[in-house]
Amino acid sequence: MSEYGTIRYEKIDKIGKITLNRPERLNAINIQLGHEVLAALEECELDGDVRAVIFTGTGRSFCAGDDLRGMETPEFPRRAGPDASKNYVYGPNRWTLAVHAMRRMPKPVIGSIRGHAHGGGFNLAMGTDIRIASETANFAIPFIKWAMATGVNQLHYQIGLGLALEMAFTGDSIDAYRAERLGLVNKVVPDGDLEDATMEFATRLANGPTRSIGLSKGAIYRGWFRDLDTTLEYQGIAQTFAGQTEDRAEGQKAFVEKRPPNYSGL
Repeated sequence: MSEYGTIRYEKIDKIGKITLNRPERLNAINIQLGHEVLAALEECELDGDVRAVIFTGTGRSFCAGDDLRGMETPEFPRRAGPDASKNYVYGPNRWTLAVHAMRRMPKPVIGSIRGHAHGGGFNLAMGTDIRIASETANFAIPFIKWAMATGVNQLHYQIGLGLALEMAFTGDSIDAYRAERLGLVNKVVPDGDLEDATMEFATRLANGPTRSIGLSKGAIYRGWFRDLDTTLEYQGIAQTFAGQTEDRAEGQKAFVEKRPPNYSGL
C-alpha cells in the first residue's frame, strides 16, 4: 500500500478504509489531500481484494471544507489554466474529481461522518453511497457566507429544490437528525458507536455479491436524473451482466439449498 501524508489508507480484511488525517485543521482540504484522496480511491478500485470502502476523518471533524488558510505547499503548488470554470471542476484541490471517483467506483463507499461536513467536506460526504453519522455530525454549504456560488452537487434530487436552495442561500448548518429526516444520511448513531456501526455495515456489504452491487450502483446513479426508457435500458444491461457472475449462480444455489450464500465477489 502507498504511503500518504494527509490521509491514512488501510486494508481491513475485504474493506479499504480512507481516513482524512489533518485533525489540526479539522481535515480541511488542501491540494496535497485532494491528490492523495484520488490516489487512495484508485487503489481501492484496482485492488480486487477490496470489496467495500469506508471514507472518514480523524478526530472531531469529518472535513471542514477547503483550507482557507492555504491550499498550497511547496510540494503541491497551485496550477491553474486560463479557464476558470474548468479549474473548478478539475482542480486544484480535486474534491470534485474525488466525488466522481466515488460515484464511478463499482464498489460500495460508506461515509462515516463525525462533526463538520462543510463546503467541500459536505460534497465529499455526499459523494459516498451510504452515510452513517454520529450525533455530533452537522452539514452545511457555507459558500454564500464568503459571497461564493454553489450548484450543490445535484442536492435537489435528494432533498428537493426548496431545501437545496435554502441551504445554498443561507449557508446554515443542519444537525445529524435533520439530515437523517431529509435522507442525507442513512443512520445516526451515538458518537462512541460510529466506528463499530460503520464497520459492521461495511463488512455486510463486503461479504455480498460485489459485482452485482456495483452494477446496481451504476444503474441507480445513471437512472437518477434520466428519462425512464434510458433508466430501464441500463437496468436491463446491469441485470444481464449480473446474471453471468459466479455470485449469481451461488445465490441461486444457496436459495434452493436453503442456506446462507457464500459470495466470492466474482
